[in-house]
Amino acid sequence: MMADRKKVAVFSPNIYEPMTHAIQEGISKAAQELGIKVIYFASFSDSFSNKIYDQYQHYDEGDTVSFELPDLDDFDGIIRVDLAYGPYTLKHLDARLESVTIPIVNVGGYDERYTNVVTNEHESFYNIVDHIIKEHGCRDIYHLAGLRERNFTQTRIDSYRKALEDNGIAFDPEKVYYGTLWHDCGDDALDYILPLCEKNGKKYPDAIVCANDYSAVGLIDACHKRGIEVPGDLIVTGYDGLDEANQGYPSITTGAQPFYKSGYESICCLQKMWEGDTERKDHLIPGELVLNQSCGCKAMTSYNIEDIRSLYTRRIDRVADLAQSTTSLILSVSSAKTMDECFQEISKNSAIDSGFTAMLLCLAPHWEDQRVIEKDFAKQDEEMTVVAGFIGPDPVKHETFRKKDILPPDLLSDPKPYYIFAIHHLQYYMGYLIVSPQNEAHEAIFMKSWIVNLASMLENWRIRHQLNLAVQRMENLYNRDMLTNLYNRHGYEMFFSEIFKECYEKNLPIGVMMIDMDDLKLVNDNYGHAEGDYSLCTIADGMRLSAINGEVCLRTGGDEFVVLAKNYTEEKASIYVKSLCEYIQKCVMRDQKIYPLRVSTGICIKMPPQDCEMNAATIRAFSEEYFKIADAAMYEVKKKHKAGKG
Repeated sequence: MMADRKKVAVFSPNIYEPMTHAIQEGISKAAQELGIKVIYFASFSDSFSNKIYDQYQHYDEGDTVSFELPDLDDFDGIIRVDLAYGPYTLKHLDARLESVTIPIVNVGGYDERYTNVVTNEHESFYNIVDHIIKEHGCRDIYHLAGLRERNFTQTRIDSYRKALEDNGIAFDPEKVYYGTLWHDCGDDALDYILPLCEKNGKKYPDAIVCANDYSAVGLIDACHKRGIEVPGDLIVTGYDGLDEANQGYPSITTGAQPFYKSGYESICCLQKMWEGDTERKDHLIPGELVLNQSCGCKAMTSYNIEDIRSLYTRRIDRVADLAQSTTSLILSVSSAKTMDECFQEISKNSAIDSGFTAMLLCLAPHWEDQRVIEKDFAKQDEEMTVVAGFIGPDPVKHETFRKKDILPPDLLSDPKPYYIFAIHHLQYYMGYLIVSPQNEAHEAIFMKSWIVNLASMLENWRIRHQLNLAVQRMENLYNRDMLTNLYNRHGYEMFFSEIFKECYEKNLPIGVMMIDMDDLKLVNDNYGHAEGDYSLCTIADGMRLSAINGEVCLRTGGDEFVVLAKNYTEEKASIYVKSLCEYIQKCVMRDQKIYPLRVSTGICIKMPPQDCEMNAATIRAFSEEYFKIADAAMYEVKKKHKAGKG
């Protein structure tokens, strides 16, 4: 039963990186086997790009909203994927988990605050160093370490040191160089290591053991540029067991971390906690020593070109698919004329080459108002709206659900895991994306680009909407009378031109009616300008309510009003005037006014001549002519009113 099913929140960085992806696959597999619902709250933050893009903290502020979405009191357990968070995101996540009372398992790294499921690094990293000493006779061994602030950095240094000392080699802290854990640290590492070798009377060290595979790839590239042969001149090893290590040239001897097993075990660990095992103990999972060309265990002639070609062809295809999907998204959404069309285009494009088997775009209330979320956002419930997306071959149904539930009812009740990405423009929250990714990992930076572009498209629509409102306000200021909100003299010129052209093309009569309030000055002088304004607004309201035949109502002067209409007749004009006068008298009686309020009207109905030249000057001339005819007719009525005959 759904009510009895456990629910786990997984907080994860950079979900498309190979290590993270493998952990997630293990988590999802174990969860489905044990009937546990898993929801991933994902961030694209990482400790590598943050070195370059640290000025984009506003992006991280928006990105970490995904960590603020869940009310953790509604979950039974938490898995914290401990890999390469950016500093801002890590600090934010730690604060989020600080007061949590449900079980937390930390996977992929070590954190003393939690129960950890982690590789037995002492053993795994030790085995690499021990191998190159015993099997390859290396004695002068340097270590390209990781970032000082990462907890595993010292663990790997300790393992390196122990392996040296167990084999009778003194540990020299000078032979440890702290790198970046990325491809970019190879040249700097050689610039540090080679002068030390020269000082000790050697050209190269026997080996350099690297803290991870990315560093090893960067180091080998730097060696190639300087004409240093690996493994001929020196041995290089990595750690993690990534595709880049196994499929490069030379392939890199490494320690394969059991990421999939760690993810699987993290769910099993939570299960034991729920069953009453409250003793906090770390779960160490052994890694695997993978022997390759960079240490000499595999000959340099054994070069599996087909595996490499297959790997990189798949990568290029995935990148090309995402690039095409991003381009199509931008072009189609930019061409949409309405917000509904925009959502339809998002639905169509997200279903093609995006790497999702399901995707739902869920927008928050007032998403267009540049929301910055408040503290305790997780405890605030609101209505989310599914506006675009697809599930399998079918477009999603538009529906609403509670943010507290995170997922719509159908998705919440099914056994599948789902990923939540915040949709935001910089720090401004719009909503979130619910996705089910395909099994094969995409390139993280391109997937991030796809989602950033999606949010940018929504931001462009928000700006376009705001601009349209601003233009409408400006048009209203220019074309509208501020007191009555009827169109003004500028509106008269605009609408007369439109109506005259249509009547000319369709051979229809055009109507111009003049309406003038009687004795406005008398009301202002004797009863005050507020009563004069009341009178004008009452006339304007009556004009609007009487416009049942498409009449356009305008105030063109102090006490002067105009009605424009196409396909007009004397009968329609009479009905309009009768309705207007009845409305005015009804208001005067209702509001107990002690002064009379009435209007004088005059009508001009003409067929636009078919032999005239249709241009601005011609239209202006007819506008003035019809206006004068209607005005003259109105003054005849006004004379009768003044003479007491009307």
